[in-house]
Amino acid sequence: MHNRSRWLTATAMTAALLSTTLLSATALPAAAEPPQVSVSLALTSFSDIAVDAAHGHVFVSSKADHAVAVTDLSGTAVTKLSNLPGARGLVLSPDGGTVFVALSEYGAIAALDTLTLTERARYPVGEVCPADLAITNGRLYFSYGCTTWGAGIGRVALDGTGARTGLAFGHYSPQQLATTPARPGLLAAAQPSLSPSTLRVLREEGDGLAVQATRDAGSNLADVEFSTDGTQVHAAAGAPYSIQSYTSDTLAVRGSYNTGPYPVAVSTSADTGALAAGTNSTGTSVRIYPAGSLDVSRSYEVPDLHLASLAWGPGGQTVYAVGNRFGQPTQLYVLNA
Repeated sequence: MHNRSRWLTATAMTAALLSTTLLSATALPAAAEPPQVSVSLALTSFSDIAVDAAHGHVFVSSKADHAVAVTDLSGTAVTKLSNLPGARGLVLSPDGGTVFVALSEYGAIAALDTLTLTERARYPVGEVCPADLAITNGRLYFSYGCTTWGAGIGRVALDGTGARTGLAFGHYSPQQLATTPARPGLLAAAQPSLSPSTLRVLREEGDGLAVQATRDAGSNLADVEFSTDGTQVHAAAGAPYSIQSYTSDTLAVRGSYNTGPYPVAVSTSADTGALAAGTNSTGTSVRIYPAGSLDVSRSYEVPDLHLASLAWGPGGQTVYAVGNRFGQPTQLYVLNA
């Protein structure tokens, strides 16, 4: 779910990857570090995460709780916004004034004011169960799906006008979406919960979307993200045991970050170009890769990391992660990157 200002600067990485089609990181730190801060959120589940650096807030949504929890950048609770039926995908508007929330059980997208932390408007998009969100070319795209093989992609203007569905359809379930301001009009769409999983790059064409490239991208794909310059797409899938990087034009394999078993999340820093990758397995679950490197610089033990639950803070100094053990409150981990 990503589209969330989590893009990797890939200029330095390009030279590192030219000599081979597939590379793997092998150097690991001697020991994992504990999280800098672990904070209990007033939520019982996790849907998505977004960081508003300008106003100093972290937003975490929960479909089960119909709510969005808001903390400051240190993880201290600020407020909890309720009455958001089936709150799922989050995305920050380009001007930073709005956080949009997909209301999967209301057929709408809520617009939250980032200054007042109140709901400003609610945009109806039809009874389609909107899920993940992404913005490109001043348009808000949403994946949706209430029934198996009844999923698709829709779009609405940032002011709530012109809502339409059926730009892509016939998917197994709502797809994970990603965009980058470096390549306006491109949209990455990844199909979770299948083996193999399908990854596509779509482009705006006329009033619709056209398929630019498509490929199988492992099994049980969980997260997808563009690099900052838009030349690469990073995918986290249950197998292979690595974050795979593909060219955004043709989805040819470009490189591989050796994460260990079951990668479930990937996020890139718009400020430093570093990449954070998370796995849902025993032991180390979050690893940091400096820009242009396939070697791990730091790692953390974050229990039961959720799918697509990583986001970078301002300046590339902090990574936020969300996890929780069964029956316990959802935890926000603040990691010193």
